[in-house]
Amino acid sequence: MIGGPGRGQHDGAVTAFVLVHSPVTGPSTWRWVAAELAARGHRVSVPAVPAARTWQEFVDSVASQVAAGEQAVLVGHSGAGPLLPQIGARVGGGSLIFVDADIPPDAGEASLMPGEILGELRAMAVGGLLPPWSEWFGPQVMDDLVPNPERRQVVSAELPRLPVSYFEARVQIPAGWAGTRCGYVLLSDEAYGDQAAAAAARGWPMVRLPGGHLDIVTRAEPIAATIAGIAAGLASR
Repeated sequence: MIGGPGRGQHDGAVTAFVLVHSPVTGPSTWRWVAAELAARGHRVSVPAVPAARTWQEFVDSVASQVAAGEQAVLVGHSGAGPLLPQIGARVGGGSLIFVDADIPPDAGEASLMPGEILGELRAMAVGGLLPPWSEWFGPQVMDDLVPNPERRQVVSAELPRLPVSYFEARVQIPAGWAGTRCGYVLLSDEAYGDQAAAAAARGWPMVRLPGGHLDIVTRAEPIAATIAGIAAGLASR
């Protein structure tokens, strides 16, 4: 848990945040946002989940690292989005904030990968295992997403190799989750613009910070400020 007085601007009321990384990355993707939120006076935890064979393992691991009774704001990036309602149901948490992530349906099941991409993943799997996420889209992608070489090395070192079966499963949606207070932060319009539009249509607070998918690594300060602002607004509802 990161928290307590620190440098920078303080937000007044202290909020507990749990920052959930995507299953295809590691906790260091949230490292710099966590530091910024802590500097603003909030309590922050970043559960570290090793390569999960199933989404249930991922949810179990995150839930086991959240303090019992902590009414935390759960913040999920990218592939953590479809799992946030399950995690929230497990920990009895407070609000949910999706950051460049898919929003699961109100009921039923959520897919973890669009069908057209799933076919491509099956083709690149070796022995049932996928290469690290950084290799899915070509060697230049990580350089473009994280230009800072030191930060890129930190993030890349944690990228797991997941089984392709992870993405073939479907996530059961907890009943009533759609009544949870939620917000959305859009970073990459091309990939998640439709999800941001869906969030706005639901009446959620939605903030656009145009840039790249891994801007949680490269632009931590404005993203932390945005997350804190959305959380404060949700708390007042």
